[in-house]
Amino acid sequence: MREAFRVFDENGDGYISAAELQAVLDKLGLLEGRSIDGVRRMISAVDRDRDGRVDFFEFKNMMHTIELAAS
Repeated sequence: MREAFRVFDENGDGYISAAELQAVLDKLGLLEGRSIDGVRRMISAVDRDRDGRVDFFEFKNMMHTIELAAS
């Protein structure tokens, strides 16, 4: 899980910013990465402490939720 987080946390500061998420989505060729406002909405959906970034624990909770939804 930490390795996946590090893919998004490009600068290694322990948080995934909107710009970092947008860069990864864009590299993957995903349309969601085209709009910074859309990326910010994605972050706000999992950003429990409302700091505008995703920390590892928020990322882990998000991945767990996705895993449960896929089951």
